[in-house]
Amino acid sequence: MKQFARWLLVVPLIALPGGSSGGEGEPSAPRLQEALRKARVGGKYEMLLLQLEVAGDQEKYADFRDLGRRDVRTYAGHTDLPAGYWVYVAPYWYIWRDLSATPKPARAWGPEQATGPPDTPGAGDIQTAWASLTPDGQDEWLLLEYAEPVVPASVVVHETYNPGALVRVTVFKLDGEEVEVWKGKDPTPVGSPRGESEVTFKVGFKTNRVRLYINSRAVPGWNEIDAVGLCDTAGKTHWARSAHASSTYAEQGGGGRAFVIPAVPPPAPAPRPREGKP
Repeated sequence: MKQFARWLLVVPLIALPGGSSGGEGEPSAPRLQEALRKARVGGKYEMLLLQLEVAGDQEKYADFRDLGRRDVRTYAGHTDLPAGYWVYVAPYWYIWRDLSATPKPARAWGPEQATGPPDTPGAGDIQTAWASLTPDGQDEWLLLEYAEPVVPASVVVHETYNPGALVRVTVFKLDGEEVEVWKGKDPTPVGSPRGESEVTFKVGFKTNRVRLYINSRAVPGWNEIDAVGLCDTAGKTHWARSAHASSTYAEQGGGGRAFVIPAVPPPAPAPRPREGKP
């Protein structure tokens, strides 16, 4: 039995400026969902990092092209592009991080630890949750991808160490637009041993990607997240299948250490010495 409080906050939708206008000529929702399915190339790719609209490329690549892996930093006026696998489904480029068939290690404190249902039984600095590279070096974000698009009703964030740093939640439309659905104070108070922060909202579109923004510098210590549930309008909770983050402690070699999970969560867990930490 998990021992933590459940905190709930209801908020209205806040759209980011400069987003899609919903005007005539835009792809319909079913067409966008079919384009996403096609861009996966029969399940070949997963973890969508970026989606770019480049309608002019249809003349060169027709309606579909799987270009494979590319490391291109600028393209068609877009900058700071991530390396990944490029698939064109007119009029969008989809840039994927992973080949689905390639085995992926479950690194300690890696973002992949935030996929699937919660599996960290206690509060504390435990390797079965995602942790950023540094405790307070910068603000962080965690991007979650789910198997299929759904109309979302809420997001539930399972915070297992130094909670209270969640300040913003966005979801992505199927045309790639990032939409802010919540911004404010984490429903789980700072100082709680752990928490289950739920934010609810209403949107009129499907999504399969959620991004959490973490004000890491405002809440001292590693702000660790075990899982993120995406709840649809039918009441079903979906768990992420892939995750990507601004940084991860796994980059520092933390994955090579074993950590003993305490049988009873301590009321005030002390930080564990980490490799490379001064």
